[in-house]
Amino acid sequence: MSVHAADEISLAGVRAMLGGCEEMEFVPAEPGSCADVLVVVEDEVVGTGTFAMLRRWQSSSCETGPRVVLVVERFNSEHLLMAVECGVVALLPRADLRESTLVSSVIAVSQGAALLPYRMQGILLDQLHQLRSQVLAPAGFTLSGIETRERDVLQLIAQGLQTDEIAEQLTYSEGTVKNVLYGLMARLRLNSRSHAVAYAMRAGVI
Repeated sequence: MSVHAADEISLAGVRAMLGGCEEMEFVPAEPGSCADVLVVVEDEVVGTGTFAMLRRWQSSSCETGPRVVLVVERFNSEHLLMAVECGVVALLPRADLRESTLVSSVIAVSQGAALLPYRMQGILLDQLHQLRSQVLAPAGFTLSGIETRERDVLQLIAQGLQTDEIAEQLTYSEGTVKNVLYGLMARLRLNSRSHAVAYAMRAGVI
């Protein structure tokens, strides 16, 4: 776990709150440190500087980057999707922060939980719906990043159909079916049809 704060007092305070928990091990607060959880403490409204910093962490850290607990005074709901893109999975109000709340939140996040205020959850779902309907669907994509025709092909592969049968059912040529699969596997670095089907099932696409 790492802690990043806008000022030294906040940094010392948060580290003191978390320091008594034996389950936590601190690593340097810098990109590439392979922290599984990053606690970020901001004084004011989260802005572009915070998101730029989080993107550096996500792009340079081990594997998928840290899960971010954001402690902030005020948060603009319009930035929710951007925050999620940058790894934020928990939003904690700075004014109400307590040691027990922070410790339990960090532990929960390290175990895969997400902690967003109820109002923010509704707003995020609305934003995801708008993204799907206004941006992704017109371009032929789903929220998972899989194209709709890729999804159709994978559904038929999962049912046990062969290339010629898929082509006939979707009124594609066999070459088109093969190109759809090749493009999907190359883009997502999947090594076989079964791997592609498993990926789509985990993503909830099929």
